[in-house]
Amino acid sequence: MEITVLYFGQLAELAKKSEETKDVFDPSLYALYADLRKAYNFPQEFTQLQVAVNHQLSAHNTELCDGDSVAFLPPMTGG
Repeated sequence: MEITVLYFGQLAELAKKSEETKDVFDPSLYALYADLRKAYNFPQEFTQLQVAVNHQLSAHNTELCDGDSVAFLPPMTGG
């Protein structure tokens, strides 16, 4: 299945892009993030992130469908 991954904050900086299209075979968000974390050396654990699927905050156990867009949202820092 093909999905779009949107990157924000530190994740966008590390991936050096704001979005990309990925072919995935495992519908779990955990598996997707594990692959991305390995590819881009993301420092956060999966449980430290919020996840949005199709622009709506979603549970970590949400399963992906073909055509979905996914955003992993790192913790926000402020001052």
